[in-house]
Amino acid sequence: MQNLTLFDEFKTYIRKDVLFFSAVVIVAALFNQKLFSQVIIENQGVTYKERLILNTDRSLYITGEKVWLKVTTLNSLTNTPSDNSKVVYVEFLDRNNFPLRQLKVRVENHSGSSVFSIPENLLSGNYVIRAYSNWMQNWPADQFCHKTISVVNPFGSFESLALQSPSSLNGPVKEVSGKGNTIVKPGSEDAGEILFKITPDKSEYSTREKVKLVIAATDVSGNPIESDLSVSVAKTGIVNSEEMQKSGLDNLQSSTSMVPESKDPKYLPELEGHLIYGIIRLKETGEPLRNSGISLSYVGKIARCQFSSTNNLGEFYFVVREPGTNEIVIQPINPDITGYYIDIRQPFNSNFSNYQPSLFRIDSTSIDKINNAVISMQINNLYEPFRQKMPATPKKAIPDFYGKPENTILMADYIELSTIREVVKEIIPNVYTLKQNGKLELKLINKLQSLPFENKPLVLVDGVPMYDFEKVLVINSKEIERADVLNKRYFFSEYIFDGILSFVTKKGNLSAMDFDNTIFRQVYEGCLPKEEFYSPEYSTDSLKSGRIPDYRNTLYWSSDKSTDKDGKTFVEFYTSDETTDYTIVVRGISADGKSGFSTASLKVKQVPY
Repeated sequence: MQNLTLFDEFKTYIRKDVLFFSAVVIVAALFNQKLFSQVIIENQGVTYKERLILNTDRSLYITGEKVWLKVTTLNSLTNTPSDNSKVVYVEFLDRNNFPLRQLKVRVENHSGSSVFSIPENLLSGNYVIRAYSNWMQNWPADQFCHKTISVVNPFGSFESLALQSPSSLNGPVKEVSGKGNTIVKPGSEDAGEILFKITPDKSEYSTREKVKLVIAATDVSGNPIESDLSVSVAKTGIVNSEEMQKSGLDNLQSSTSMVPESKDPKYLPELEGHLIYGIIRLKETGEPLRNSGISLSYVGKIARCQFSSTNNLGEFYFVVREPGTNEIVIQPINPDITGYYIDIRQPFNSNFSNYQPSLFRIDSTSIDKINNAVISMQINNLYEPFRQKMPATPKKAIPDFYGKPENTILMADYIELSTIREVVKEIIPNVYTLKQNGKLELKLINKLQSLPFENKPLVLVDGVPMYDFEKVLVINSKEIERADVLNKRYFFSEYIFDGILSFVTKKGNLSAMDFDNTIFRQVYEGCLPKEEFYSPEYSTDSLKSGRIPDYRNTLYWSSDKSTDKDGKTFVEFYTSDETTDYTIVVRGISADGKSGFSTASLKVKQVPY
C-alpha cells in the first residue's frame, strides 16, 4: 500500500468553501472522500502564496525595553489582506541568526499583534526581526519577511559604532496646511495609494496633557478610504521614518518564486489555529504507530480534549487555539498500547536567509537624544512597580469540551469519604463500579434508556483521559473538588464515548494521583496572549499631580485602529513628564490592497501651572 503523508490526509479543518484569488491559485478541500487528493491547485502555473507586513512602534530601542509589533497577512498575488493563516511566527535574530526571542502570534481578521523584551545583555547594533506563516515555510527562508531594528546597550562601548553626519534619521517631512500637521508619502510623490492626514487638536502640548488626533485616509483623488492601520507616537530621536517605512517590504522582490520547493509541501496552512504536528513510534522497534486513535488534553480544571488518528506513517496533528503556556498530554486512546514515544516538530524554521542588517550607524546629532532615551528608560523602569495600571481584561470563560453535564457533584457539600471508589458508591448518581477480567471498571447509566452503557465511559482527571480506572478509584477524596457526569453518548468526529465522568482536583494539576511517566506530558507554548500597551491617564487633577515619574519613550501604540466609511479615526492619549519632540507614525492598508505611510510631529513644552 502506498504511504500517505500527513499532507495527503489533511482534511479536518480546511474550510469547505473554495478560495478563489482572481482566477489564480486556490486552496481547497475535497470532503467527499477521506483522502485529501490535492490541496494546492495551480492555475496558469501559479500557486497561492502569502507575504507579510511587519510594523514596530519605533526603530531604535534600549536593551531591556519592549518591542511592540503588528503583522498583517497578504495574498502576494493581489497584495490584498488575506485571512488564511491564523498564526505568524516571529523571531528576533542576532547577526549569527541565533533566535533571541521566538513568538507565535495569533492572527484575527488578517492581522495580529504581540510584544517582546530585548535582552539586557545584548551588544549595541542592528538586529533582524523575521516573520513567516507555516504555509510560507514551503518556500526558501529568504522569502520570509525581514525587518531591521537598532539596539543600544547603555552599558556597552560606543567607540566601535559608526557615526554619520546629520542625515535623514527621521525621514523626509513635508509641511502641509493645518496647524502642527505633517505628512510623509511612501517613496515618491505618487507612490502613496492611501494618503493619511494626521491632525493634532493643538500645535503644542504641556506635560501630562491629553492629545487628540484625527487621522483621515483618502485616495489620491480625495475620496475617503476604510483602512486597517497601526499608530505609534515615540520620541523623534529614536524613530527612523525611512526604516519604518520599509517594514515588511523585504520579501517583495519580483524574482521570488511563486512555486514551493516541493510539489508535496511539508507545511500545512494554519487556517483555524496553531498546528501541533508530531510522530508516535514504538520504543522497542522504532516503528510508527499507524492508524491509531490518539488524544491531546490540557492539564487543568477545565476539560479541553481533542481526538485524532495517526496516519500510516505514524504522523498526527492537532489544531490548538488556547493562548499562552499550557501543560499538554498526548496519548493513544487504546489503553493496551504502551511503550511508545512522541516527537513533536519544532514549529520555528531552522533555515535562514543571507539577509544581513546594515551596519549600526548613529547620526552624530542624535547622540544627545539617544542618551535622553536611555535615562528615561532607566527612570521609568525604576518606578515601574509603583504604577497603578488598568486592571487586566477578564479572561473569557472557557467551557468544558463536553458542554454542560447532567450532574455536577461538589465534594464540599457531602460528608468526607476516603477514596473516589467510595464517592462513586455513595454519592455520584448513575455511576457504578464492577469487576471485569479481574480489574475494577467504571460504568455509567444511559440517561435516555435507563440502562447501563455497554462500553466504557471516558474518564478524566484534571482534564486528562485516564484508562486505568483502578488508579483513579484509589485517589483520596479529600483531593477532589468536583465531579461532572455526562450520562449520554458523546460523539467527537469518528470517536464515540459511552458517557463522560470528569474528576477535578482542588489543585487541578494531576498531583493527586501517580501519573504514568511513560505518557507524553510537557509544557507547550501556544500563541501569546494579547498584551495591552500601557498608557496612563491624567484626566483629573489628582492623577495629573501624581508623584510617580512618567518618562515613556513610546507615548502611544495601537495595532488595531481602523478608519470608518468616512475615512476617519480618532486617537487619544496623554503626554508624559518630558518636554521634547515626538514623531507620530501611521501605517495602513485597505481591503483592496491600497497602502499608505505617514508621519507627523508632536511637540511637548513645559507650561507653568
